Amino acid sequence: MDRPALQWRSSRRLARRAVSAADVRALAISGILVGLAWWFRGVLLLGFASILIAVTLDALTAALVRATRLPRSVALAAVVFLVLGFVAGALALFGWRIADQLDEILSKAQASVASLTALMREHEWTRDLLDRVSNARIDGATMQIAPALATTLGRLGQDAAYTAIVVASGVFLAIQPKRHLDGALALAPVAYRPAVALFVQRASDLLRKWLVSRLIVMLAIGVLSSAGLWLLHVPGALVLGLTGGLLTFIPLVGALLAAVPAVLVALAQSPLAAIYVGLMYWAVHFIEGTFITPYVQDKEVDLPPVLTMYSALLAAIVFGAVGVLLSSPIALLVILALKMAYVKDAGSALAVSSLQPVPERPAFPLVRNS
Repeated sequence: MDRPALQWRSSRRLARRAVSAADVRALAISGILVGLAWWFRGVLLLGFASILIAVTLDALTAALVRATRLPRSVALAAVVFLVLGFVAGALALFGWRIADQLDEILSKAQASVASLTALMREHEWTRDLLDRVSNARIDGATMQIAPALATTLGRLGQDAAYTAIVVASGVFLAIQPKRHLDGALALAPVAYRPAVALFVQRASDLLRKWLVSRLIVMLAIGVLSSAGLWLLHVPGALVLGLTGGLLTFIPLVGALLAAVPAVLVALAQSPLAAIYVGLMYWAVHFIEGTFITPYVQDKEVDLPPVLTMYSALLAAIVFGAVGVLLSSPIALLVILALKMAYVKDAGSALAVSSLQPVPERPAFPLVRNS
């Protein structure tokens, strides 16, 4: 065999070895990154919550800038103070009333549980079940009260600290968005930075649309539920209605969780009142799903029910119960990433953008520096 052929085979062999080594190194790095992401998944979830807060503040700031022509920094400070003032004012104005209604709700719920227990005593198989529960041995249970109480208090303190960190991080992200975005883009390979910037741009628009639609739906359900409970003369209508609106943020199970305490309170009055309350909640969510949500929600943020259920289940497995709260926006971002990577139109736009030079100030609607 002549010398050029030998050199060609030798060069091909070296190229295959180089490619193989590069592939192994890339796989190793990817595996390490995936492992770190799994290990610190709780921190990543808190970071995502901070991003949602930053998006919310940016949406409110943008609306205020359009209305008043104020500089963004001044408008952002005004939004933060307005939000804090609204929360403090609501607590000062309605706090005493909410506290009174909570006591009434608890007493009514206890009465409902007592009536349910009495009803179960009338049937043999439920009476046997209650006897087994009441005769269960609780020796040494008092020894566990103090550790359980300490654990609960520690968990509450930890959650309060995490909440403060998330809120503060969201505010700082809204104050200096470009600085944090540039730091995140610096971690991406140079060739993919425009693609990452494009994804961030679309993701910020998507999260803003989702947040606005969720807030409107929560407000509508809170108002309708409070009005319906007031018309049905259910005690604690304000608290139960506000709770129903807030729990709507939780996908799927939020509506059920909101209806349970209201039905228990109504059951203390009469079984017919409980049926009326259940029908009222069904009517409220029927109106929300038929008229309100289709009107305020963009098609891009409309998740099919099956996908919503499985995303909530997967988020609960990966992140715990808190992950269910953020399962919908996480699913939306995953869908967006898959569309940009594999769908023809979005993928071609992404491929074209990756060939363009990296902009000095990448477009990012979430950020609007003054």
